[in-house]
Amino acid sequence: MHRIRRIAASLAAVTLIGSAVPAIASATSVITISGATASYPLVQLLAHKYVKLLHNKVSFRISQGGAQIGINDVAAGRVTIGDVSRDPLPTDPPGLVFYPIAKYAICVVTNKSNHLANLTEAQVQAIFTGKDREWSQIPGASASGPIDIISRTSTAGVLTNFKSLFLANKSVSKLAAEEPSEGLLEQQVENTPGAIGFLSNYRADSGSVNPVGYNGIGCTLANASSGQYSGVARFYEVTKGKATGAAAKFISWIDSSQVAHKIVASQWIPV
Repeated sequence: MHRIRRIAASLAAVTLIGSAVPAIASATSVITISGATASYPLVQLLAHKYVKLLHNKVSFRISQGGAQIGINDVAAGRVTIGDVSRDPLPTDPPGLVFYPIAKYAICVVTNKSNHLANLTEAQVQAIFTGKDREWSQIPGASASGPIDIISRTSTAGVLTNFKSLFLANKSVSKLAAEEPSEGLLEQQVENTPGAIGFLSNYRADSGSVNPVGYNGIGCTLANASSGQYSGVARFYEVTKGKATGAAAKFISWIDSSQVAHKIVASQWIPV
């Protein structure tokens, strides 16, 4: 919880950088980024530190919208970098280069009043595909009544990874509510006693929801880092063609800097 608060404070600072780009007279380069909401907190922290290290010689405009938005924007040349929270797909536009910057865990989460400790792969699939519709069907659940599935919209890379890692590429039930961001999904689960959803470990560890173990292993940063927890995916910075200029320098700094490595390791998993 304390780590989350410190990160949130830093995010507030870098948001000011992003919104005040025209006022930074000393900036010589502007890096525009759009995409995944799951990787947004990490990229904000990295950008904030990078701006400080370069004494405001570079600035950032960072927006969210989902991994597919980042893919579409960078492919069309609307941004310098796309933030993407899933692996490359055959359907992605040609010519994109994916640079992995971190790994993260995907956690199944319930409302805090539902003290569900663990789900098996079969149980997760039965719940999220709509086969099991009542909490009375789920051993260990302290909730009652119908299961309220909260999912993400189709632009979310976390949804793509959740289906491949947890659902054997099956689709989430059409009965599920869909949220366009991690924050809104977290809020829905927090406010709905019968809810279940999935979040990156950064959000799941905020204290507002109940992270559920998977196949007997808790969804924690330590378990994901050690390889015990299987629901792990990657964040990427994506460019149209090989990264050049300011974007290349920023991505290289993430890859090689001990400072960047420390930021990644604070709540995510270094690659």
